[in-house]
Amino acid sequence: MNDPKLEVLTPENSQMLFIDHQPQMAFGVQSIDRQVLKNNVVGLAKAAKIFGIPTTITTVETQTFSGFTYPELLDVFPGQPLLERTSMNSWDDQKVRDALAAN
Repeated sequence: MNDPKLEVLTPENSQMLFIDHQPQMAFGVQSIDRQVLKNNVVGLAKAAKIFGIPTTITTVETQTFSGFTYPELLDVFPGQPLLERTSMNSWDDQKVRDALAAN
């Protein structure tokens, strides 16, 4: 296949980025039950792990505002480093861009 847009996703050409799965960040979610949201995130994380997809987890203002990343998500990736940010936009953080480039 010559068109990269039509390639099947594989662990070699994709990665998973979990952004701010923290209690305060989910507080404003109204379109889905928060427990269902958390369950879906954990299910997606488990699938990424099973398929060996490179995964990055980011947080924002853990100590002062947003709270800690869902323990259920961290249980899927024990020991996985969390990229703590102070800006709301993940892409503005050089650590996040570097982690994605490394994958």
